[in-house]
Amino acid sequence: MAGLLGEEHPYRDDAVLLTSELAGNAVRHAAGHDFLVSVAFAAGRVLVAVEDGGSAKIPTLRRPDVEATEGRGLMLVNDIAGKWGFQRDTGGTVVWFELGEPTGSSPAEPV
Repeated sequence: MAGLLGEEHPYRDDAVLLTSELAGNAVRHAAGHDFLVSVAFAAGRVLVAVEDGGSAKIPTLRRPDVEATEGRGLMLVNDIAGKWGFQRDTGGTVVWFELGEPTGSSPAEPV
C-alpha cells in the first residue's frame, strides 16, 4: 500500500494503518485467511476495500474499555476515514473506507 501511494501522498500513512486494521480483521474473523485488497483513486480521494470469505459476525463499531487489548480497528477506521461501510453476501464481506475530500457528488460505494 505504501509503495502504491508513494512517500509524498497525503493519505499514505492513514491508508496503510486502516488497510492493516481491516486486513487483520479479515484474518481473525473471516472464513479462511485469504483476503483481497482493492485500491481506487478518484479526484483527490483514495478508496480501499478489503474483501474476505465472510464471517458469522457483522462488522461492528465498538468502543472497548481502555484496558482492552483488541477491538479498536473499526473505531480507527470510523475516526480517520471520511466514509466507511461494508457489504455482505453469500460470497463474503467487503469492508471499505474512503480518505480525502468529498466532491460535490457522492461516488458509488466500492463492492
